[in-house]
Amino acid sequence: MTERVEGTAEVATLRPADDERAISVKRIAGDPAGEVSTWLHEHVREGDVLTVGEPFGDVVLDEGDGPVLPASAGIGCTPLIGMPAHLVAAGSPRSVTVVHGDRGQAAHAHRERMELLVGKLPDASAHVRYERPEGPWPAERTGYVDLSDIETPEGVRAYLCGPVPFMRAVRTQPLERGVPASRIHYESFGPDLGLDAA
Repeated sequence: MTERVEGTAEVATLRPADDERAISVKRIAGDPAGEVSTWLHEHVREGDVLTVGEPFGDVVLDEGDGPVLPASAGIGCTPLIGMPAHLVAAGSPRSVTVVHGDRGQAAHAHRERMELLVGKLPDASAHVRYERPEGPWPAERTGYVDLSDIETPEGVRAYLCGPVPFMRAVRTQPLERGVPASRIHYESFGPDLGLDAA
């Protein structure tokens, strides 16, 4: 597959049936720095062509018609934004509850795109929480993501993606509300958490 680089922030996620894909790459600084993200930021420019593989892993939207709960933190929204994008393009009537947590509005990647997509779905809602919101923000939506106060429809399939602390905190919440582990899919940004064994 060919990938056209559109820049490093706020790129559109296209439907899986399209010939093009867009990626977001957060540069990982520190010691050690992210090997791939650093290389991409230092060497790849808008218009460059990359050869990449298809997405894979456990965070892939199922083909059913049941309710969907994509929940993310930080840059974890990148793989999940494709789910509402696909459902909008398909004209799907599925119930979708998008949950996202971030440091603040400025750090929230794909914020405008997520709002646009949720607005185009017939049965969708968004629940966003910021740790340190910039400007006026509801107190009840300040702090870390908490799925325990979000409706969990019968038959929901949850998709979770984010950093290790988010995953440790959030994965147990659907389980406690009766969602079977087989319906909770996750991808973390960090070492294997062994969440299935926990």
